[in-house]
Amino acid sequence: MDDPKIMNIMNGMKSLEDHCQLINDVKDESPMQMFYKDKGVFLTGGTGFFGKIIIEKLLRVTEVGQIYLLIRTKKGKDAFARIEDLFNDPVFAKMKQVNPKYRCQITIISGDCSLPGLGISADERETIMENVNIVLHSAATVRFDEKLKMAIAINVHGTKEIIKLAKEIVNLKALVHVSTAFAHCNMRHIQERFYSGTMSGENAFKLSECLDEHTLNTLTPTIIKGYPNTYTFTKVLAENVVQQSAQNLPVTIFRPGIVITTYREPITGWIDNMYGPCGVIVGIGSGVLRVFTGDMDNKAHIVPVDMCVNALLASAWDIARNKYETPPIYNYVPDAENMVTWRRYMEDGFEYGCDIPMRKSIWYPRFTIVPHMWQYHILCFLYHTLPALVMDAIMVIIGKKPRMMKIYRKIHKLSNVLKYFSSNEFRFDNDNVRQLTQKLDDRDKRLFAFDMRDLDWTNLFRVSLYGLRLYVVKDDPSNIPESIKRYERLKVLHYTTLAVFYALAAWALFALFKLFL
Repeated sequence: MDDPKIMNIMNGMKSLEDHCQLINDVKDESPMQMFYKDKGVFLTGGTGFFGKIIIEKLLRVTEVGQIYLLIRTKKGKDAFARIEDLFNDPVFAKMKQVNPKYRCQITIISGDCSLPGLGISADERETIMENVNIVLHSAATVRFDEKLKMAIAINVHGTKEIIKLAKEIVNLKALVHVSTAFAHCNMRHIQERFYSGTMSGENAFKLSECLDEHTLNTLTPTIIKGYPNTYTFTKVLAENVVQQSAQNLPVTIFRPGIVITTYREPITGWIDNMYGPCGVIVGIGSGVLRVFTGDMDNKAHIVPVDMCVNALLASAWDIARNKYETPPIYNYVPDAENMVTWRRYMEDGFEYGCDIPMRKSIWYPRFTIVPHMWQYHILCFLYHTLPALVMDAIMVIIGKKPRMMKIYRKIHKLSNVLKYFSSNEFRFDNDNVRQLTQKLDDRDKRLFAFDMRDLDWTNLFRVSLYGLRLYVVKDDPSNIPESIKRYERLKVLHYTTLAVFYALAAWALFALFKLFL
């Protein structure tokens, strides 16, 4: 572990953890801490990546009264079984030290955003009505290829049911609807305001109720025309529901960019999934992903999840203190003063990934970025499909189950999803986010830091790579020296294989040349 490159990563993580310690050392209550103190918070999407950080932050940094978690049954596990799995995640370790009695602040509400009335019992609904002050609606199906009927049920009708519940709450202070910065990706300049879609959320729900799933699936390309997937389309519809149905509520819409690992807290580099660009980096690091397409000089609108959650919590605090003619909307994306391109993200990710290679990588990591689809398809066949067919054939011969083609189908699916966002340039206004930053006093600027102008991208990329390796790939840091040695062996094997291939190709061409002379 004496390698200077590894030490740079560790030192970067240490400086970020020191910042986190400063948060714990703040003695006097800040305005935001006082706002959340003894409040009842109703949270949807609490078991997801985003929701975990919301829960952790509230329980570690504030004296929140009670968090009411809406949790559905999933994969045979009911809400109560899933909550135990939730708090076993390492992201909660620091919170448990600071707040060992945290379970007393958690109330489980069994329900489902896709069901009428959110599937909540009458007694639990009454509990929410009497005890909740803040509603944070972050639940959504984030699958880009989700069937339209289900996407409408969760993202659109679920939002309508949340608003209906919020109207019944006796002492509601704030309602935050979590959308996405890319909801209106059919435009290239996205402002912090409402936009009109091709249909209203109410009409979309009626349409999904009238048509059977097969018919709706057939009509989906026509219905969502102009949008790349059902996710962004239904997020537009959900914003319309907020605009039409929540006029008299203290409501705000929060639109995060592409959310990646934590930056500073509670632990640096934490993530629990391989969605989006993080999946690309893992694919490259494992030696599996070798070709990617898109305009790499476009801006990468990626944001760390901890800073994102801080901004969301600040938006709830602000809407409770101020009245607005129209609900404020926050585009939480990198600030124009401090942005990076997809090229830098990919190249830095590759560079830092080589410093801490994955122990189970199948080949020496190399990758090529091409702007045109015809180039991508040719290279995919040569670098992905052909090697996968050879490896699967070998697996069959030795009596094992082939799996490489299955892996590459998933990789190509991910690449197709990201292609739209990496190939198009988007520009976002974020004046409301900037103004929100200015409203925080010095204590809250430390406790709930979210100003993207202060972000050190180099540090973020380093800790993200370390976190992906530790929390997603499950590679222990102690095996980094061993992984580096393996990486060097794969490098020799890679270039030896290339040399042999080119030699054979040259020999074949020479033989053909002689044959026709």
